[in-house]
Amino acid sequence: MSAALNAMAADVLLLLRLALTDEVPGNREKAVLGRFASEMLKLSEDDTADIVAALEALATEAEVMQARASLRQMSQERRLILAETLFELAMRDVELASRTERLTARVCDVLGLGADEVAHLSG
Repeated sequence: MSAALNAMAADVLLLLRLALTDEVPGNREKAVLGRFASEMLKLSEDDTADIVAALEALATEAEVMQARASLRQMSQERRLILAETLFELAMRDVELASRTERLTARVCDVLGLGADEVAHLSG
């Protein structure tokens, strides 16, 4: 995978992790992240395990807020691309597809986007 694709995959997984919970991910969230990494992003088993462990390590409120801030500092275009990529992939996941409304609200919150900016993506 190219460096650009690796960076995009990492950003999408970070966004998903933050959209799922602000707390330490539980078993359900870890399962979603792992499934998303391996099935949707086609990452290897080792890469998936490493990424899920790294995302799980975002445990304190300060770490979560820092991760949110790093995503919000991206250009609006980049944030919209991340949202679009996440929604596109999430619609292929049985569990996430059924939670579109909540996922949309959380993604908007994490990225600092208005619901009107992503309405065409999540609808």
